[in-house]
Amino acid sequence: MISLEGLVEKIIFRNDENGYTVAKINSSDGDLVVVGSATIFKENLKYKFTGDFTYHNKYGEQFAFTDLEEVMPEGEAAIVSYLSSAMIPHVGEKMAERIVDEFKEETLDVIENRPEKLLSIKGIGRKKYGDIKEALDKQYAMRKIFLHFSKYNLPASVILKIYKEYGDESIDLVMKNPYDLIGRVRGLGFKKADEIAESIGIEKDSDFRRLAGLKYALMLANRDGHTYLPLDKLIKAGERILGTKFEDPDEVARTLTLEKNFFVERDGENYNCYIARYLAAENYVAGKLNDLNISFDEKFDIDKKIRRTEKFRKIELSKTQRRAVKDAINKGVFVITGGPGTGKTTTLKVLIDIFESMDKDIKLAAPTGRAAKRMKEQTGRDAFTIHKLLEIGFGGDFANVEELECDVLILDEVSMVDILLMETLLKSIESPTRLILVGDKDQLPSVGAGNVLADILESGVIESVNLEEIFRQSEESMIVKNAHLINKGDMPVLNLGDFFMISERGEAKGLEIIKDLVKTRLPNYFNVSQSDVQVLTPTKKGVHGTENLNLALQDHLNDSDEFIEVLGKKFKLGDRVLQTKNNYELESKVENEFYEDKQKGVFNGDLGYISKIDKENKKVTVVFEDVRSVEYNSDNLDELALAYAMTIHKSQGSEFPVVVIPIYRAAPMLLTRNLIYTAITRASKAVVLVGISDYLVKMIENNKTRKRYSNLAKKLRDQDEIKRG
Repeated sequence: MISLEGLVEKIIFRNDENGYTVAKINSSDGDLVVVGSATIFKENLKYKFTGDFTYHNKYGEQFAFTDLEEVMPEGEAAIVSYLSSAMIPHVGEKMAERIVDEFKEETLDVIENRPEKLLSIKGIGRKKYGDIKEALDKQYAMRKIFLHFSKYNLPASVILKIYKEYGDESIDLVMKNPYDLIGRVRGLGFKKADEIAESIGIEKDSDFRRLAGLKYALMLANRDGHTYLPLDKLIKAGERILGTKFEDPDEVARTLTLEKNFFVERDGENYNCYIARYLAAENYVAGKLNDLNISFDEKFDIDKKIRRTEKFRKIELSKTQRRAVKDAINKGVFVITGGPGTGKTTTLKVLIDIFESMDKDIKLAAPTGRAAKRMKEQTGRDAFTIHKLLEIGFGGDFANVEELECDVLILDEVSMVDILLMETLLKSIESPTRLILVGDKDQLPSVGAGNVLADILESGVIESVNLEEIFRQSEESMIVKNAHLINKGDMPVLNLGDFFMISERGEAKGLEIIKDLVKTRLPNYFNVSQSDVQVLTPTKKGVHGTENLNLALQDHLNDSDEFIEVLGKKFKLGDRVLQTKNNYELESKVENEFYEDKQKGVFNGDLGYISKIDKENKKVTVVFEDVRSVEYNSDNLDELALAYAMTIHKSQGSEFPVVVIPIYRAAPMLLTRNLIYTAITRASKAVVLVGISDYLVKMIENNKTRKRYSNLAKKLRDQDEIKRG
């Protein structure tokens, strides 16, 4: 192995996911290209590289390093350059020169070990010193943490998340239990935690490790939509993760029973294994829905009120709609389902009119900001996200929600609601509040664990109506017609009205077509703006996955030269972006010449655009669809993603004027009928498919839905039996 030192002149390539870096350095042997994985790597800093020279057929001689460490600068000029490199607040070139003039070669030692001496420098008072000291302490802690975890080839983005989660004690806490990282640090799974655990001597067959493997298997199951796993499925999943066998299933069940965060529930001859919070949520939802499911005996002529509302709105309800209105008024809990164009909105408007005539306090809600916005546009009444309605903000305190004061709560897009969110909502309402659940039973289930709408319908405990008749206005739309054809397993009518398909077998050529469609063809043809055209795709990976599509569309649509790069992500002024996780701490504000309103909380799925970039301080401002503006910094920019293209799952609850959908090879689980059905029902004005018709046929023919392990339906029936005695 050879060691050499060099100053990094230019980073040619860097992958922040795995730390792989190609850079040009200036060494005593002249300019060299170095390649290798490094967590910390910055231009204009000097490093000591350890490795060997290699020869690349295309790029020539390179130095492949396996280890590196930062070399502190020597000489006054080098120290001035180092200090003024924006690493320390309030220290520019002139201030750096003053510091070095005072402390000479001892400058770095003073900064590292005796920073209080900086108070003797002209221009550094108590306030500036406090800022400098805080930054130095943070840098020292972070440098120590980065250097420690870089031994495990963790990308910088993941180490930063570890620091954000555990703070200055990151090393001590993680080394006590590396498996604690799983579920707490995004981007870090069992494999990497296991590698760290092995390095500190945790045996492969230790109970500690085996339990961590089972926990990880259950966490993966929750992420995949299951609230539990049967014991035999959990054991198989655990064995795949651990690479070891479990000889005695009963012993596994007993071990899990003793752990406070697990629960094993007997189901006949079988065992169902839960992470405890999901079992608690299922039990609570089943019990609370049964408590709310009472009958009302209203002392007025409902048919007469319906006729008055029909006359006022100049409409005529179908028999099914009429039944839905009457039952929703008379029941404590009621479900209304239906596809596009079947009159769900009209039914809701009539219901709202009648409840208002009864002097009932009505609240409307939906799972996401986009779904709430759509609900407001359709009903003409204020609608809120569940989080906003319950004022879940600071800290995301789901456990202590306050009672919601209303007589009627109407919740739209219920197929998107997972078991934990439904539990939270139900904790906020008490009988005799009426709960009306609205959704499309044929859309994709929630991203989170549970199958709430499907389970409620399957249980037969809660009364429901499915609206099927397509009304005259909607019959003119090929989007609506084709949605219903697809739902029945029939091929859609293509290239007529507002529904088109461009056949192109080549994936690369298909990408070029999509870029052209979004930039000019569709905005010109349908007289819409570029921002009204949304690309929806089944997958994240591949030519037509969100990752590649977003980079290609950003480059094609946004020519702004104002941008910022953080942790391998490039954001430009004007970019369309998406919040990827709930953040209850981020402050958002709405301000104009008349007022300013501030609140906390930005939520997974919120869409917006970048309105301002502060490159010097690595900050961006995003304006979301509800006109809130939010400032992001380097600590939370990783929560943003480009949104020129979105997965179909992420688009649930949204509506876009024009939707473009690539139809190409993907995993069978992604080529399903309910996926393409969900995608096309997001469009209000036009749908354009691009790709291979054979795969469209496969999607429509594939009506298999992946089984979700969820026990809500059974628990609802059990609770109903108890209630009936």
